[in-house]
Formats: sequence, C-alpha cells, structure tokens
Amino acid sequence: MAGRSWQTWLRDGLGVIALVLAVLNIAGTERNRALQAEVTAGQATLQRGQTFANVNNSLIQLLAKAAAENNDSAIRDLLARNGVTFQLNAAPANAAQSPVRP
Repeated sequence: MAGRSWQTWLRDGLGVIALVLAVLNIAGTERNRALQAEVTAGQATLQRGQTFANVNNSLIQLLAKAAAENNDSAIRDLLARNGVTFQLNAAPANAAQSPVRP
C-alpha cells in the first residue's frame, strides 16, 4: 500500500463518495414516492369530503324547499334540530308585470 499515489487515493475516495451519494439518491427517491402516495390519498379524501358536502347541501335545500312549500312542520323541526333554519321569501309583486319602456 505504500506504493499508492495520492491520485489513486483521491480517485478511490471520490468513487466511494459517488457510491454513497447514489445510495442516498435512491433512498430519497423512494421516500419522495411514499410522500407523493400519501398526498394523493389525502387529496382523494378531501375530494370525497367535498362531494359529500355538495350532496348534503343539496339535500338540505330540497328538504327546506319541501318544508316551505308543504308547510311541513316535521321536516322544519328535523332541520331545526340539526341547526338548519330558513326563512320564506315572498315573490316580488311586480315580477309578473312586463318591463317598463321609456
């Protein structure tokens, strides 16, 4: 070993460093894939939650409309027990009139 030059030591050292960096790169890539899979799963969960929220809002609106149109106190009470209140809006009196022309 006494006959090895500093260039050989440098070359071997750089080779070892390159090998270590390659292994770290592979490990980092695998970790990144795992994180991407986790993020994708979280996004899917959020999307399902938004879909359920949209369905929930539509159902509440339909129930409130049915309660108002049919004067259904049972549905109104059901909505009120779940924190949903609504108020009837009267149609404007001039809605059926033709537009005013200058």
